[in-house]
Order: sequence, then C-alpha cells, then structure tokens
Amino acid sequence: MKKAFPLLLFGVGTIFLNSCGEDSKKAEIKELKRELKLQLETPSQQEAEKLKRALKVIVPKTWQVVDIFKVTPSEEPYLKKFLVRLYSPYNPALFNRFVWLTHDGKVLFLSGYLLEKETVTPLSPPKAKEYPLENVGWILDLERILYTYNIPSLLVRGKKTLYLVWNPFCRECFNRWKDIVETAKREKLSIKLIPYHNVYYPTDNLYMLIYLLYRAQREGLYTVLNAYYSSSKNFEEFLQKLKRDAYSHLGQIPKKDYNTLGFALKEIYKVLYQAKVFSVPTTVKVVEIKTELGLAKGYVYVGEIRLK
Repeated sequence: MKKAFPLLLFGVGTIFLNSCGEDSKKAEIKELKRELKLQLETPSQQEAEKLKRALKVIVPKTWQVVDIFKVTPSEEPYLKKFLVRLYSPYNPALFNRFVWLTHDGKVLFLSGYLLEKETVTPLSPPKAKEYPLENVGWILDLERILYTYNIPSLLVRGKKTLYLVWNPFCRECFNRWKDIVETAKREKLSIKLIPYHNVYYPTDNLYMLIYLLYRAQREGLYTVLNAYYSSSKNFEEFLQKLKRDAYSHLGQIPKKDYNTLGFALKEIYKVLYQAKVFSVPTTVKVVEIKTELGLAKGYVYVGEIRLK
C-alpha cells in the first residue's frame, strides 16, 4: 500500500463549527475528544502565544481565541498539529480549525488535504456546525411589535415554535417552501415568519412586503404566500409576479395601513440589528421562555433554514 501524504495549503480556507453549550470546561473537552477521536494536549505557552499572534492577523478582529489544543499524532513528524477554537459574536458560533506549524515555528498552514492514490480528503474536524445556547430575549420584542401592529406571522401552527427571518428576496425560502411547510406539519412545528427589510435591500423588497402583509391581514399569511410560491416555476418568475402585483395594488392600500406596516418593518429591523441578525434566511429556535421576566433562550442559525 502506498503511503499517503498530507498536502497543506496556505489560506483561510473553510471554517468548521462546534459548540460548548452550557457544559463545564472538562465535560466539553471530553466530549470534543470523543467526537473528533483525537488526543488533545495542552500546548506550550510559547506555541499558544505564537498561534494567538498569528490568528489575530488572519481572522476577523471581533473573533476571540477560546482554546488551543495540541493534536497527537500529527500527519507527519515534521509538523505540529493544533486544534484552535474561535468564537464569532456575529454568527454567533464557535469555530474549530486545524492549523499546522513547522517544528521551527516559521510556517503556518491553515488548510490541509490528504492525498491517497486518486482520493483527496480535507483534513478538518468532522463535526460540521452547531451554535451555543444564547439569550434570545429580543424575540419577545419582535412578538410585541407583531401584536401591536397586527403583522401576520404564523405560517403553520404546531407545538414547538421556530422563527424564520424572511423576505421575498430569499431564494432559499423559495426553493425550500414545500419542505418548510411539509416538515412543519409532520414535526408539529409552529413556523413564524419575521419580515425583514433594511436600507441595503432594493425598495422593491419593502413594497412587496407591505403588499403581502396587507393582503395577509385579510386572507391569511399561508394562503397569500402559497399562491405565489407554489404557482411559480422558478425564483425569477416568483419575484416577477410578486413585483408586478405589488406595484399594481400599492395605490389601493389605505394610507394609514401603508404607513403602519412600513413603520412596523422599521421597528423589526431595529430589533434584528441589535440582535446582530443581518442575513436572510435566519432560523431562531426558542427552547425556554419566561415572558413575564422578558427572558428567552434558544439557538440562532444565521443564514440557514434549520427546521430540525
């Protein structure tokens, strides 16, 4: 059998996520060892400081170095392998990265691929993505806005609630419309759509949202959206139909209703901005809520539709 050699490449590469949740440090490291099937050791102070200095140059400034572990064995004896854990407050997520240093500490590799015969395999932590349990009390602020301004949000009714930050320009929402509805019904999930518009979106988005929400106040959110999503062959046709109808009927919406819906969308944007939710779609799963105390805990999947 031919020997397999690691091919190590410069560059930031792909980032892999993992989460500690609320477990203690010891339990977290034990679980990490079990999942990754690695031997993790404490690096020397010199190695840890060298990696921290290098990572500050490479990763975004807002990221924090949470842990650095030495991994044994490395792919080759001339390389030192490390597992670095970074926290990004904007995802929010813990990122796991493999990095390698030459023994003289002069060269840092950030991406690796194992070459064996005709096969090329990324050298990366096997677990893909998780998010930490966090305070999502801002969901209660969104609920207050939805109630105060009579904004339709309930798409499918069930026992457990998921919030999906959404707008007409969400291509993934269009592509997964049938999956969203069928999964929600099968898993008995309540899906609540949070309409999102900010100053960087085309004005078309704002007009289409106002039009859809005004109709949904009278006909129901699912009925209105399903008519567009299910009757369109592709995303482009969906947008074309919706944009045409929105511009044709905006003038028929009473001024008071138009202004109220527009103001509510601005208020929703403020809450999402404070919560650092800048991507559509984003899924919020609430696992614990204490309305009387204004407290809620859950998971935020930025840029994803996560139904399970």
